[in-house]
Amino acid sequence: MRLAALACYFPHASIALHMDAEACRAGLLLAIHQDMSAIDLESDCSLVITALHHNVEDRSEIGSIIDDCKSYLTSFHPFQVRHIFREANGAAKRLAHLASCNYIFDVWLEETPIIIRDVLYKDSCTDARGQGFMSPSKRLVHSNIISQAWG
Repeated sequence: MRLAALACYFPHASIALHMDAEACRAGLLLAIHQDMSAIDLESDCSLVITALHHNVEDRSEIGSIIDDCKSYLTSFHPFQVRHIFREANGAAKRLAHLASCNYIFDVWLEETPIIIRDVLYKDSCTDARGQGFMSPSKRLVHSNIISQAWG
């Protein structure tokens, strides 16, 4: 499994929905640039996940970002896009908070950032509640934490 993490400040994102869509796009671009071939994309934003699943024109304020994400997803085989509970998305929340407080753009490749190690452990414990749509997944992959399993 390959791992990459990203913390990025998006000054133009004015609402959480916009930020979640931007995080998905940034994570997908990072995975593409790292030559990952398979990906699981997870987010606690059900509106973004729903938009990524539907093949209809999105005229919302995040429509062009969603279109970019759909286009980028075609670079991965296989790929999976799913919603997870907010309680199982602590690592992404921690990285987003880091970026918003420090206005940084930081990328970690092949390592787990020290700042999220405790949260990843907590997220994996939260995972014990079960599988299925709208449940935390067994793999810790978030909108800004991208992994690739070698098959």
